[in-house]
Amino acid sequence: MSSGDATDGGDDPDGPDAAALAVRDAAMDACGGKPTCSVCPASADFYLYEADRVSTFACWEHVSPYAADVNGSPESSERPIAVPLDSFRE
Repeated sequence: MSSGDATDGGDDPDGPDAAALAVRDAAMDACGGKPTCSVCPASADFYLYEADRVSTFACWEHVSPYAADVNGSPESSERPIAVPLDSFRE
């Protein structure tokens, strides 16, 4: 997949912006590339992000549609965005 593919949120105007992706990448590096859910011990499937409010990992069971806008953009939602991790797409 290219970074501009709409499914990965790279340059898609409706996907996560560069700031969200940079924060996600830094969080991935900090956990050694093996993130776990912040609610349970499961492997994380999503990175939840909202500038100055939310920056955490979640598994598919804990990324509620009421708590996050999957692959959305901060401008289009008042909820954190949920960026799917590569492991979730495999």
